[in-house]
This record gives sequence, C-alpha cells and structure tokens, in this order.
Amino acid sequence: MPKLRLQAVERNQKKIEDAALHVFTRLGFHGTSVRDIAKEASVSIGNLYNYYHTKEEIFESIIERYEAHMEKLRRKALGPVQGVFDPAELQRMAHVIREIVYDNPDYWRLMYIDITEFGNQHFAGTFRSLAKNMQARLGPQLEASTRTGVWNRDIDPALAFTAIYLQLFTYFLVEKLFGGKQHLGMSDDRAVEQLIKMATEGLWRDGGKTKRDGLRRMGK
Repeated sequence: MPKLRLQAVERNQKKIEDAALHVFTRLGFHGTSVRDIAKEASVSIGNLYNYYHTKEEIFESIIERYEAHMEKLRRKALGPVQGVFDPAELQRMAHVIREIVYDNPDYWRLMYIDITEFGNQHFAGTFRSLAKNMQARLGPQLEASTRTGVWNRDIDPALAFTAIYLQLFTYFLVEKLFGGKQHLGMSDDRAVEQLIKMATEGLWRDGGKTKRDGLRRMGK
C-alpha cells in the first residue's frame, strides 16, 4: 500500500477510534451502537465498516493502541532503577505513576468497562504473572537488594516490589478516578512518603523486635 494511502488509513482509523473511546467511556460498550460511533466521528456507517467489521474490533484496536503507549510509560516508571527499594527511587517512580494515571484516565475507564462488560477478557493478561514479569525486568536489581544484611530473607523481593508498585497505582487511581480527594487524609506527597516508609521500614522501629518482645512478655 502506498505510504500516503497508509497514512490516510491510519489517520481515519484513529479518528474513528478516538470517537469510539469518547462514546464508550460515556455509555459503556454495550450501551454504544455503531451508529453512535459513526455520528461522533462524523463518518457514514458504511465508511466505518470499511475499516472495522464489528464494534468489538474497534474496542480491541483501541486497547491495543493504548497498551503500546502504556508499555512505554511503564518502562519509564521502572527504569533506569538503581536502588530498587531506595526511598528516593520509589519517590521518582511514584511521580511517574501519578503522571501515568492522571494523563491517561480513559485507559483505566476502558479497563473497568472490560471488567464489568467482558469479565476482564481484554486486560487480564496485564496482571497475570505480574511479580514474575517484574523479576524478568528487574532481576539483577532485585537480587542486589537481597545482599544487604538487613533484608528479610522470608520476603520475596519481586513480590515486595510488585506490591509497592500496585499500591502506588491504587492510591492515584482512587484519587483520580474515584474522586478520593486526599482519601488518606493528607497531601499526595505526604501519603506517598508514608506508603514508601511503611514498605521499606515496616511499622515497627528495629524491625518489630520491640513489639515482639513486648507481646512475649505478656504471654501472647
């Protein structure tokens, strides 16, 4: 296909997909008709069918385009990572995660549409083996984190890092999509600082020894 022709096709597809995204996020997938999408895109239904055979094909194409974009952003959030559990590095990651959530609200809305209307058919792969994928991405850094004398050998570093990563996403999703408005009772900066401190230092000074000793003395 000639380059100019290909560019025109891609431009028209993006126009239709942008229109479909706008309607899907207002009416849901099943509440949206092909006619609604065509009207929003200012194209005829016949012209729309030149590019897509079904409404679900449009939905899947939007997700595919978003996933390619989000993968670039996830790579930005995760690297380059010097000290995986270093609070300053986790603060940097939190800042990038905030940008990802706040700059791409429709991605998350699509995910919720997929959960409620498709049983998470299209997004499930994003979450499968997440800790294993983190291990593949950050293996050397995670391994280095366990070489320190203070690392708790009972805790898997890939699982720990994944839990922190998901917690930061969850915090900003509640703030942005659910209107949390400082749902932890403090500013974003303070909340993130506290979440990171709990994750990296634990709830008890000296690793819980004082608490455990106190419970032992009380016979618990």
